[in-house]
Amino acid sequence: MSTFDQKSHVVRHKIEDPVPILFWEPLDFIVAFALLGVGLVMGLWVVGLIGCFVVLIGSRYLRRGMKRGAVQHFLWALGLPADKALSTKFPPVWVNDLVE
Repeated sequence: MSTFDQKSHVVRHKIEDPVPILFWEPLDFIVAFALLGVGLVMGLWVVGLIGCFVVLIGSRYLRRGMKRGAVQHFLWALGLPADKALSTKFPPVWVNDLVE
């Protein structure tokens, strides 16, 4: 009888984490470079570059200690439908009982 190989049945830790783009999470990267693109289109490339830098560096500090999915929930609370599952599990943004 063969022996059971435990290494072939190990479930990796953080297997469902998003694949980083140049050391950043995809949401941070997309927001930062969208801001850079808006700055370039408006002819204010310095402002767009500074905004891109602030988002990429600042998101690392803002994300410390946050639970998983907190950024998507924050964007949903602002009115940006970043995650379709949030719209099915939670009430619409304009129906917010916690803030008066």
